[in-house]
Amino acid sequence: MKSDTLVEFGTLKATAPLRVLILEHSRTDLELILLQLREAGLHFDYTLAENREQFHRALQQEKIDAILSDYRLPNWTGLEALQELQDTGKDIPFLLVTGTPGEEAAVECIKQGATDYILKDRISRLPVAVRRAIGEKALREDAKQAHGALAESETRSRQQFAELDLLYHSLPIALAVFDRDMRFLRVNDQVSKIHGIPALSHMGLTVREVAPDFANAVENRLRKVFETGEPVSNVELQGGTLQEPDAVRKWLCSFYPLRGEDGTVSAATVMAIDITDRKRAEEALNQSEVRNRDLVEHSNYGISRVAADGSFLDENPALLSILGCTTAEELHRLNLLRDVFRFPEQHAALMASCREHRKVQGVETEWRRRDGGIVAVRLHVRMLSIPDLAGAIEIIAEDVTELRAMERQLRQAQKFEAIGQLAGGVAHDFNNVVGAILGWAELGLEQNRANPQVSERFSRIREQAERAAALTRELLAFARRQVLQPQAVDINSITSGLVSFLDKVIGKHIELKVITAAVDAVKADPTQLEQVLMNLCLNARDAMPDGGRLLIETEMVELDESYCRFYPYVTPGRYAVLSVSDTGIGMDSETRERIFEPFFTTKERGKGTGMGLATAYGIVKQHGGFIHVYSEPGQGTLFRVYLPAHEGMQAEGPSAKAPAPALAEMRGTETILIAEDHESIREMARQSLLNLGYRVLSACDGEEALRLCEKESPALAILDVVMPKLGGAAVASKLTASFAGLPILFTSGYLQGSENLAPATANARYLQKPYSPTILGRMVREILDQTRTPRASN
Repeated sequence: MKSDTLVEFGTLKATAPLRVLILEHSRTDLELILLQLREAGLHFDYTLAENREQFHRALQQEKIDAILSDYRLPNWTGLEALQELQDTGKDIPFLLVTGTPGEEAAVECIKQGATDYILKDRISRLPVAVRRAIGEKALREDAKQAHGALAESETRSRQQFAELDLLYHSLPIALAVFDRDMRFLRVNDQVSKIHGIPALSHMGLTVREVAPDFANAVENRLRKVFETGEPVSNVELQGGTLQEPDAVRKWLCSFYPLRGEDGTVSAATVMAIDITDRKRAEEALNQSEVRNRDLVEHSNYGISRVAADGSFLDENPALLSILGCTTAEELHRLNLLRDVFRFPEQHAALMASCREHRKVQGVETEWRRRDGGIVAVRLHVRMLSIPDLAGAIEIIAEDVTELRAMERQLRQAQKFEAIGQLAGGVAHDFNNVVGAILGWAELGLEQNRANPQVSERFSRIREQAERAAALTRELLAFARRQVLQPQAVDINSITSGLVSFLDKVIGKHIELKVITAAVDAVKADPTQLEQVLMNLCLNARDAMPDGGRLLIETEMVELDESYCRFYPYVTPGRYAVLSVSDTGIGMDSETRERIFEPFFTTKERGKGTGMGLATAYGIVKQHGGFIHVYSEPGQGTLFRVYLPAHEGMQAEGPSAKAPAPALAEMRGTETILIAEDHESIREMARQSLLNLGYRVLSACDGEEALRLCEKESPALAILDVVMPKLGGAAVASKLTASFAGLPILFTSGYLQGSENLAPATANARYLQKPYSPTILGRMVREILDQTRTPRASN
């Protein structure tokens, strides 16, 4: 294909050369045609086809804008070429160029569809004819394109209209059009379904005739639309329908104006969506949220969401309580990592585990409260998937402070109870043995005063027996099995009464200071409280071998529920507090855990029995109090003894001790009943009383004691509390029924079984084992004299 220069034709500018197919067998005529086109300024490329095969190949392989053909061609004609072009269906301008004109041939060519017919002797018309043919083709193509676009638009419009009509009729939304008289002009199938009336039957009816429950509300909104020309959107209406008048359904309605060509509102359309189910779901959701919120708000577990930086996002009241906050604002000023976790490394480990597993269950740690207190919490943490809160977590915290404290106290109590059971049992059995040794040693001493060598040996036996008896008393004190003689006591009097003695025993290298405050009376055995104070002071002395200061203080405190929450064994109320502090060597945590255990000591062998603090612990516990100890290595130690105060009781003043009666004053001739199952003690007591001149009835159990008294009238019954066959309390009850006013003296190695003795007789006394013959003789004589005095006065 060959090309020539750019040319403008018609009103259009070609940006590409025309593609011309020339059917010509004459080279001269070809040159003439090309010359005319070039001189006319046409820009073109041409392809020469000299026979039918070349023509066919050009039509198939090339894009042709115009065909210039000679009428007469070798073995075929231009009309035949035109026919073959038409058979292909291509719209290509076909111009015949010939030198032998003929009217009939020209007319025939035009009839056959040739675009134009140019004579070779008028070849100058060729460029004009080509331009016209190309322009006409462009117009045909534009018209065809426009017609196609119009047809496509019409098809699309019909399709869209059909779709809209389908939507109008099939949408689950009620659609209705009203005229200015508020009568139905048109409704969709949903309206027909709701009212149970065919769509065409709605025409001309009013809302009041079809849906009276909605009439007033709908008419008011339609009237507003017609008056203002403005839509009314999202109005909630409710009521029944003709089909279901009693079934109240809720609708979300919108009213829109429809304007005519002149812009006035000629009609209005109503769109209604049934929101009954949605409203029910919303109501159910709201109720669920209320229930869930109620669960969260009243939960005993602290619940919160925490951002990745540790700031609290929300909270429930339980969390505020756990952290000691009164308002949410106070909590939001705290940071989980910086302010709450007592040990930041635990927070780091918790978050690492949570990021790895997405949640962590039952991790225990310690939190710092806003007031500085420490709480133990069990945490349940999970990662949250909230787009705006990357890295946020949900925390559920259970306050286990009280539970852990109770567990610690329970373990401690169980340990001390087990030790106490053991100590009490050993002390009880040991008491009988020691009592017998002590009694026989004293009897041997009295009977061998004339023999110094023998009497000295008995004296040493008695001395060691008394030491053993003191040890059993300490064991019983720890086991809380001593028989107390409680009375109203002022602990300030106890303290002042021991100061002079303490000055002598603690040494000059220790400064002793006493600070007292007004305190309520406590119900206690003053002798036992003296023992507690003495033991604590001696312990403090031993903790300051190089000197220091020993401070004794008294005060009143009020323990509330918040304090008792951390110490479950404490009951709220007023307490008199006795404090003993020193500036000694202090103790570590392991030592503090064991200081109240019997025989536990940090002193060198032979310098302590390990019973001092154990005894103090048991005495205080038996009085309903408790002891707290605070100590750090090198910082000294503070013991605080809490004793429940008894308001309204007046403390009794210290009574002067009666002088011990002489041996002659202990003698008597009355009949004494002794019931004791331990043979050695029974025999020792019998021999001791016989030596003092008494007549003695000796029984090994309760039943024998009652049989002996069937023929005898004892002046005093000495009964062991625990005996085979019949115990001391039961024997006392029967004896006092037979012998009115008979005094009873109970004996026992420990308190167990003795706490129920009071109802047995109002005239009973108690003697704790081990006891010596002298003590027994003094108490017997004292009881008999006291019993005789009321009788004499009567």
